[in-house]
Amino acid sequence: MNATHRRRAARRAFVVCALAAAAAAPAAAQRDSTTLLDQASARYAAMRTLRATFEQTLTNPGTSGSRGAKGELFQRGAWQFALRYSEPAGDAIVSEDTALWVYLPSTMKGQVLKLPRAAGAGFDFLAHLLSAPRKNYNVTRADAAPVAGHETTAYDLAPRGDGAPFTRARVWIGRADTLLWQVETVELSGMVRRVRFTAIHPGAPLPASAMRMTLPEGTRVIDQAALLGGRSGIPRP
Repeated sequence: MNATHRRRAARRAFVVCALAAAAAAPAAAQRDSTTLLDQASARYAAMRTLRATFEQTLTNPGTSGSRGAKGELFQRGAWQFALRYSEPAGDAIVSEDTALWVYLPSTMKGQVLKLPRAAGAGFDFLAHLLSAPRKNYNVTRADAAPVAGHETTAYDLAPRGDGAPFTRARVWIGRADTLLWQVETVELSGMVRRVRFTAIHPGAPLPASAMRMTLPEGTRVIDQAALLGGRSGIPRP
């Protein structure tokens, strides 16, 4: 084989390798694109407890009005959680045993709503978004930005079927620690809820009082599920 033939053969081999690499790249990129989300899901599944402080913004797209809140999340296992608000002070949403308690003295003085625990799905976003996310949602990469000083990768999640408490969600996962640092959900009503965590402590001990709803004497208990025939119209803190 003369030098010209050798050069032509080398060019053909290079083109074949380049085409093979190009064909494999999309599949590899797709695998890599969800690796961090898979790691976050696995880490969440292994957590026995979690304690975190957060800032929340609830926006009504129809009026462009929004309101903020701050508080602390306590989570034990997959479905037991409590949201204790410092702003508005005293507001709380607690899921215990078979009941979800919604106590919002800032807007509903002297009363508390009691609902089936399943009604708290929209608030228990960690369980719903990080439990088998690729099985339950269509996942795509999204633009990311630092959250609370953490470099993140963002993912858009669209429910695969009916029954989800929101129409779509975006999660921001820390690249260094695989923790969920921010989540934004679009509720069935169209309201947009964004929660940004300012500190997260996996495995932290949880005060027993945080996971139990204790009401002031004389508080009126409204079994809303019974009143609405099983439908759950939950007010928003």
